[in-house]
This record gives sequence, C-alpha cells and structure tokens, in this order.
Amino acid sequence: MTTYDNGLALVTGAAGGIGAAIAAQLTEQSYRVAAVDRKMLDAPPAGVYGYVADLAEPDAPAKVMFDVCRDLGVPTVLVNAAGVYRAIDLLETDVAYADEVYAVNVRAPMLLIKELIARHAPAGTAARVVNVASVSGQIGSPDAAYGASKGALIALTRSLGRAFAGAGIRVNAVAPGIVDTDMARRIPADRLASYLGEIPLGRMASAREVADAVLFLLSDQASYLIGTVVDVNGGMA
Repeated sequence: MTTYDNGLALVTGAAGGIGAAIAAQLTEQSYRVAAVDRKMLDAPPAGVYGYVADLAEPDAPAKVMFDVCRDLGVPTVLVNAAGVYRAIDLLETDVAYADEVYAVNVRAPMLLIKELIARHAPAGTAARVVNVASVSGQIGSPDAAYGASKGALIALTRSLGRAFAGAGIRVNAVAPGIVDTDMARRIPADRLASYLGEIPLGRMASAREVADAVLFLLSDQASYLIGTVVDVNGGMA
C-alpha cells in the first residue's frame, strides 16, 4: 500500500503528454500530486487530485495555489508543464495568440513560482521547481511566439534559480526536443520530417524520458544544480 510520504507536488498541464507522465512518475516516487489542467482528469489514479484551471487567466495561478494549499497542504514541488503551441508562423500570429502563449508559457509559471516562494522562503523551508521549457527556446522556432516564450521561460529559470538558491528553493528546467505527444502532432508534416532529420538518435523522445529528467532535477542527486537547463533532445541542436 502506497503511503505517499514524499510530500506534495503540484503539476500543471497534467491531463496529458509530458505533464501526465511527470504526475505518474511522481506518484511512483510516493508523492501526492495536485494535477492542474484546463480540463478535468478522467478517473485520476490513487494519490492524484485533479484541479481545473485556465492558466491563461491572470488570477488562475494564485487561485489554484490557494485551493491546493487549502485542500492538501503546501506543495514542496512545483512542475510547470502546461504549455500552448499551435504551430502558427509569425505572419499568422495575432495579438490574441501572442498574449495566450505568453500568459500560459511564461506568466503562469512565474506567478506559480511566486506563490510557492511566498509560502516557503519566509519559513525557511525548502522547495523544488522544474519548468518544462523547449529546444525552441534555445534555437528558435518558426512559431515565433512559442519560441520566444520558451526562451523567456529559460531566462526566468536562471534568474529565479540564482535569486532564491540561498532560501533553499531550487529552480531548474528541462528543454525537450520533439516529444511523441499530441503537441508534436500539431507540427506540419514537412516541418516534423525536417526536425527528425536533425536528431542524431533519429526518433522523438517519449514523455517518460522527459519525466525521467524532471525527476532527476527534483531528486537529491541534483542538489547542486541551480538555474540549470537539462537538454532532453536526442542531440538536436
């Protein structure tokens, strides 16, 4: 019988893809998981508690953190895996899309981290954060809004990692390449083929492989990593 005695983790984007794989891995490691997504989780497994929130809304990060703390206690782990990507080129990008991408991919992680730090730093308690960025934030993307947002998330990771390390709060990130999820299936076929041709391993990552890297960054084995971005891209550069 699982005791879930490793603490509480809040995971966004937990209904599918990378977020779901991370939530599953965390429960295997005896964490309780507050699983946040825009849609209700279908029959969440033992140890997983679903929360519905649209992180594009300005007040959503503070509200969902409040609700989780009220119901389950203060998380010691935060994984920002929610993301918006629609394979929209710059000339097709409008203000609404640019704002949505920024709100979910950058603003929501920043505000959730703020809420977590506000609960841990004054008390001197430790916490760990992993942001799910992207190789697009390092090498760019035809979807300019998405690539720019992931670059901003990497900068946020490095900034907050340095700022709060002394308070016992570790902030790091993973930067996946092409991962076999619904998001990857939105990439136009010719573009996806080109991307796959740039990967020395010759295949997409599985969501589980990304989750493995996230679990490493959350572990004591990564205790000296601060503001670090771990590439999970099969050699794509």
